[in-house]
Amino acid sequence: MAMNGKGRWRRMNFSRLSAYLDTFYSEKNIPGLGIAMYHRHQPVYEHFTGFSDVENQVPFGRDSIFRLYSATKVVTCTALLQLLEQGKYTLTDPLYAYIPEFEQMLVRHPLSDGTEELFPARHPITIEHLFTMTAGIETIHTDAVRRTVAENGGEGPTLAVIKALAQAPLAFEPGSHFKYTVCHDVLGALLEVITGQSFGQYLQEHLFDPLGMKDTSFSLRDESRFCKLYNRFDGRTHRAESIGETIALQPGRGYESGGGGLYSTVPDYMVFAEALCNYGLAPNGERILRPETVNAMRSDRLAPAARQDFARFGGGSKLGYSYGLGVRTLVDREDNNSLSQNGEFGWDGARGCYVVIDPESEMTLFYAQQENGSPWYRWHGTVRNYAYASIWNG
Repeated sequence: MAMNGKGRWRRMNFSRLSAYLDTFYSEKNIPGLGIAMYHRHQPVYEHFTGFSDVENQVPFGRDSIFRLYSATKVVTCTALLQLLEQGKYTLTDPLYAYIPEFEQMLVRHPLSDGTEELFPARHPITIEHLFTMTAGIETIHTDAVRRTVAENGGEGPTLAVIKALAQAPLAFEPGSHFKYTVCHDVLGALLEVITGQSFGQYLQEHLFDPLGMKDTSFSLRDESRFCKLYNRFDGRTHRAESIGETIALQPGRGYESGGGGLYSTVPDYMVFAEALCNYGLAPNGERILRPETVNAMRSDRLAPAARQDFARFGGGSKLGYSYGLGVRTLVDREDNNSLSQNGEFGWDGARGCYVVIDPESEMTLFYAQQENGSPWYRWHGTVRNYAYASIWNG
């Protein structure tokens, strides 16, 4: 039940949303999924269907642990914004003031014959460039990073890896374009420099413990509850091309990736997302950010050229969105045919996780799946709109 604007109660109806999600196994080849919603800062819906382990018929449920992949980024940015509130840095600070290896950066300049030249960067990378993916930093898998991991016996200490990354040239002049890369990993290393703690320790003490997120970590705490990583699953044959990671996500053991390294569950991540929807105030009364910081997080930060780069990104799923401090933010709801309000924000993940945080509508949604090969970006918006319609048209 939900109260309307006149103080009367009206019924919500999630039957169409549940029916739609229950088709995903056979029609979209998704072995299992989970979803949860808050409306007006109260839990209103959960639904789980399919399996975390098809072969052994283990249902996908509230206790299923999965990789967040890039949905990790929202957590990373929240942690860094806590430090911004404390005055530990400013967004305009040059990155090299904290990690000196980034002071003398080179920029790639393509030539007409297909080659390129390297020139010194005219501007330093700022911390805001990291938040907005406009730093020009590219892949983490560089020769210098591989050497650093080898020298550490296969370990990938976060700060050491990022220092090695600074040896790679930039793709463009800092601030001039948007490029989706490993900027959030650099933010994790920056946090380590500022706090003197490991990235994981800080998150545990300042986010996971206060919010009661018992299953969220950079390490898998209970392998018996971990969702299998299916690659190109077929709902008709109940088989996948393969199971497991298909690419090297981490440069070395123990590397804590701010861009995609966390494990979590639907209830854990939902509590975190709901805190952001309520302007930093969690359901248990803990405050993780100030309201003005949440508003800064979801404010459009891209210059026109970078906005054009972002518009070409995401297989069409980001139409109507721009980019804030580490999150997508809705700037034109008509362009996305969205029932959410402008200012709705969040992100998604490589195997299909998706979070919607809408302070104006007081709506929070988190959807999780764990399948590689599906075009999840095509149905995220449909899931979102079904969810909103379930609230408004019960």
